[in-house]
Amino acid sequence: MRPLRIAMIGQKGLPARYGGVETHVENVAVRLAARGHRVRAYCRSRLRPRDGTAGGSYRGVELAFRPSINSKHLDAASHTFLCAAESAFVHSSDIVHLHGIGPSAFAPVAGLGGRRVVSTFHALDWRQLKWGTRAKAFLKRGEHIGARHSDGVIAVSRLMQRYIQSEHGVEATWIPNGATMPVRTPGTGALERRGLTPGGYLLTVGRIIPDRDLHTLIEAFTQSHRPKHLVIVGSETPKTAYGRMLENLASDRVLFTGDVFGEELEELYAHCLIYCLASRVEGLPITVCEAMAHARPLILSDIPENVEVGGEAARYFRCGDVNALLQTIEDLVADDPGRAALSADARRRCQSVYNWDLVADQVEAYYYRLMEGRG
Repeated sequence: MRPLRIAMIGQKGLPARYGGVETHVENVAVRLAARGHRVRAYCRSRLRPRDGTAGGSYRGVELAFRPSINSKHLDAASHTFLCAAESAFVHSSDIVHLHGIGPSAFAPVAGLGGRRVVSTFHALDWRQLKWGTRAKAFLKRGEHIGARHSDGVIAVSRLMQRYIQSEHGVEATWIPNGATMPVRTPGTGALERRGLTPGGYLLTVGRIIPDRDLHTLIEAFTQSHRPKHLVIVGSETPKTAYGRMLENLASDRVLFTGDVFGEELEELYAHCLIYCLASRVEGLPITVCEAMAHARPLILSDIPENVEVGGEAARYFRCGDVNALLQTIEDLVADDPGRAALSADARRRCQSVYNWDLVADQVEAYYYRLMEGRG
């Protein structure tokens, strides 16, 4: 089969420094490029590297920087429209792949040049607390358009797959998020610089937003006597009242690291005692996949999305319940055999299901089915 020309649209930029969509796109795109496909990833001009580079490549993926209207409600929409139109009329892409329910609203534009259009639904973004009534309505409209006007729809969770069928009458293909399986255990230099010890901290990773329910995690942790630290990796831009509230709520045992990437993040995953996620809203959390890749036992809120990804590799608590989370932490910290069993389950689960190599295989096969008219 001949190599394909693929346009990726909807991510803010590469390398992934912004969120789950970017992490997904990077890991799939670089693997497809390594297999000989020509992959173009559209990025927002205001996020171009500080050296002023207007183009170039990243790990074999062509980067195309295009402008956007830099406002909360128009940034993604203006950028996606421009990139979808360019992909339709300027470049001879075989596949235009839109990422997110907002960008999927431009599926009709992307398909005008006869391109095959794929929309991946990463999360039902209109559920997030940050969006007002008008923005929620736009996102729901985008979801509807993307579902009905794409040649193929991918859902990252079984739950979302069923939702798309029920809500829009469209068959979606399930291809999950994933993680890279580490080949070795990283060192501890970054931990030592932060005053951390292996097995001496709980870890959570993600943007600092109310949907993550970090206040519940902090309240439960501060009532527990073990382990020594709670490490919160992530940031919020701009700073909000919620972030300031978390800092006031936290004790000196809670460490806010800001954004961390690369080898230092790998260290934090690999050496945490337990990975915790207290979220109220998720798509299919990549951070849980990454913790499973490092064979970490999990404590997750019992929302359906977390239960789907964590399976038998996690202990669950009632979402928003501080006392339930406190008891779960206390029980699992004291249960050495239980943690070992969860760790083994986590590694197996990630290797066999939530693995970027497998995800790239599935995406590539899906593209070829679409090209043959069998989407």
